[in-house]
Amino acid sequence: MLLFAAGFALSLIGSLPPGLISLSVAQTAIAKGVVAAMLLAAGAAGAEFFQAWAAVELADWFMSHPAAEQWFRWVALAVFLSLGLYFIFWARPPRPHGQVADVSPLKQIGKGVLLSAFNLLAVPYWFAYCSSLRASGWWTDDNLASTMIFSAGVTAGTLSALGL
Repeated sequence: MLLFAAGFALSLIGSLPPGLISLSVAQTAIAKGVVAAMLLAAGAAGAEFFQAWAAVELADWFMSHPAAEQWFRWVALAVFLSLGLYFIFWARPPRPHGQVADVSPLKQIGKGVLLSAFNLLAVPYWFAYCSSLRASGWWTDDNLASTMIFSAGVTAGTLSALGL
């Protein structure tokens, strides 16, 4: 239960500041209604379950292979530098939209999953907190059930924050 509460609290705190997903949920609520916004939030929260799960597995791997940390830093530097250059020089501003059409619930959930998949900070965020929970002794069990409980707390916290 402690892992669920930790995942919930960390996810709630991490999802409250305005970001790509929370602002998309707010924009969808204004443009298409609360139901469409909650479907988008559910898609994003569902995707975050798998991001947290991947981060737990990565944290375990990196804690058992500390030499890989330097390699990971260089790869992260290259990725973020490339993305920064792309957005500065080649990305085009969005075009104004015309009439807003009704969108199916499945498309709203898919949009939430896609937005969450492109959220580049989710996995490093969960990686850092999983590592700190393990290093501080709060997370001692190393099994699939613990990972699922933590990831479920993350999903519930994200859905709660986006539903505000």
